[in-house]
Amino acid sequence: MSVLQEEAPPHLPIGTPSSPEEHSEVQPEAMPPIEQRMGPGKFPGLWKPVRSAFWAVHVAFGSACLILILAILAAIPGLNILTLGYLVDPQRRVANSGRLRDGFPLMTLAPRLGVIVFFSILFLIPIRLQATRTSDAAVILGESHEQVMQMASNLRILQYIVATHLMLAIARGGTVGCFLRPIKNAKWIFRKVFCSKGREEMSVGLEQVLELVRPVHHFLIGLKAFFGAVLWLIVPAGLMVAYSAPNRTSPLFGLLSFLGVLIMIPVTAWLPLLQVHQAVTGKFRSIFKISVARRVIRNAPLSWMLTTVLMYAMTFPLYLAKIRLLPADAMLLLTPFFIILTYPARILVAWAYHRGMAQDRLAWFPLRWGIRLLMLPLLFAHAGFLFVTPTISELGKNAPLENQAFLGPVPYAQWQRK
Repeated sequence: MSVLQEEAPPHLPIGTPSSPEEHSEVQPEAMPPIEQRMGPGKFPGLWKPVRSAFWAVHVAFGSACLILILAILAAIPGLNILTLGYLVDPQRRVANSGRLRDGFPLMTLAPRLGVIVFFSILFLIPIRLQATRTSDAAVILGESHEQVMQMASNLRILQYIVATHLMLAIARGGTVGCFLRPIKNAKWIFRKVFCSKGREEMSVGLEQVLELVRPVHHFLIGLKAFFGAVLWLIVPAGLMVAYSAPNRTSPLFGLLSFLGVLIMIPVTAWLPLLQVHQAVTGKFRSIFKISVARRVIRNAPLSWMLTTVLMYAMTFPLYLAKIRLLPADAMLLLTPFFIILTYPARILVAWAYHRGMAQDRLAWFPLRWGIRLLMLPLLFAHAGFLFVTPTISELGKNAPLENQAFLGPVPYAQWQRK
């Protein structure tokens, strides 16, 4: 019978670890992912009502902030391509995983960005008031007056104080408490800057944030999706407006416009899936791989039909803004509604793409062809609606060229009015 040894072996000193795990040095704990530190996390469950209520508030506030951020980007010419990238990249995530919750990666940062924007505006109000008072005093007393110079000096000091406070609060995390505790922010930054571990944690946190945001990466994704869709749409859209152009009333131009309507039917059937495939592969030419779209339609026809109909139904209200173009300042008020309409539809299209690519067998033959026959008149009606948009839109013959389902979440209003 073996006897348990209670004392250390004679060749090992007391306290020396006897296992390889104990020999290894204690490694510092790695910083948890940004989703755990800033995101809402998983739903706590119905048995935890208080935590579930806070979770719901966090998700609601994050969704509102996410919509607002994307809407602001979409309303700025040039940055609307970045917004398109932030809409297409979640499609790639859902297409790879098949999980709808992966379609909201910015939900992690959105609530924190909302808090930062709110408190930044709040702390900038005193600066605005002081600047107004200084400007008024300069008009009345003159810029060289002693009182005006003193007010200008106070304004610069206030600007430095507020800027320092905002930078420290944002660096510490950007929570509500960070904006209300300036002394604690100063202590925190000193501990982090003069400690190697603190500097390393700050560097890792910054890398995690940049890895999630990646503006250049998302801009390139949006740019590829935009130009790929333009190449698909330019021929059918150009043919559809042939008859609506001035002095083109001959039957030949009518036939060309009808041909454009016919060509638009397969384009509207394939292009939503092909944009997802382009995002998944990361290659520009993948948007022209028709066999992928046909495979998804064959393997998951019901999912394709429901998501395609939903996408075009959700983007239909966007064409109402083309009837009478609004001023550029008013676009910021409308873009949140455009994001709300287009974002969920794109996520569901990516989910349908995942289902079609994950299945190896074809769908039941009657179901497959029955859905195709059902979708044919629906897609024809959608193409016909695009054909008549020049007659109801202030954009004229350029209206079909602005397709919000593929090119962006808002009407660009950058074309020449008729």
